[in-house]
Amino acid sequence: MTTTIAPAGPGAHGEPGFLFVLEGIDRSGRSTHVRRLEEHLRYLGRGVTRTSLASSLLSGDLIRSAKRDRHADPTETALLYAADLAERVEQVILPSLRAGLVVIADRYAWTPMARAEARGVDPAWLAALFAFAPAPDAVLFLDVDAASSARRADDPDPYEAGFDLELSADLRESYRLFQERLYACFDRYAGSAAFTRIPAAAPVEQVGQRLLRTVDTVMAGRGATAAPAPRSSGRLA
Repeated sequence: MTTTIAPAGPGAHGEPGFLFVLEGIDRSGRSTHVRRLEEHLRYLGRGVTRTSLASSLLSGDLIRSAKRDRHADPTETALLYAADLAERVEQVILPSLRAGLVVIADRYAWTPMARAEARGVDPAWLAALFAFAPAPDAVLFLDVDAASSARRADDPDPYEAGFDLELSADLRESYRLFQERLYACFDRYAGSAAFTRIPAAAPVEQVGQRLLRTVDTVMAGRGATAAPAPRSSGRLA
């Protein structure tokens, strides 16, 4: 019986569509690159579905409430995230993959796993909890360290700063310390789950072009149409 998510790889989920996951610690640039990737794929004429954490009907509000609760139990929060992902897999991700669409997941199972593990939850239990998640074609790990993330965080979210752990009385320092914990988790997942590392401290355009080339390569390897040459007009290529 599988007790962890299968490693990412082209066609690993067994469906005709594509599943690309963007992961990384907070302020790694995921939102920007999810948007750019969607624009790129639509420009190529691909049908795209986007999905993100805490967007399910049953669990989304409960997760947002738990994140505001300083005393929320991290195991219970992990269970809510698992329920959220299970609903989205059943209702959004698998139907889209079966229809041949490209699914872009802004975070997947590894962010809730890292957040829970950083709060003391057993990693083996977490791996088993999220083992139901279909393996992506690629996990694009926007690799930025905690210090760089902290420099980008003008007004840190208390939850992103591990406020419930009292790592530091200073919010920005607490943020950096908690992001270090998260990065250590992602760094380990990168090996077992076959993440593709995208150095994300570089300029946005450079990071974006590397990410798009990676996606194009994966899709071309499965017989999908590759991207056209870059255009001087500034449109993504």
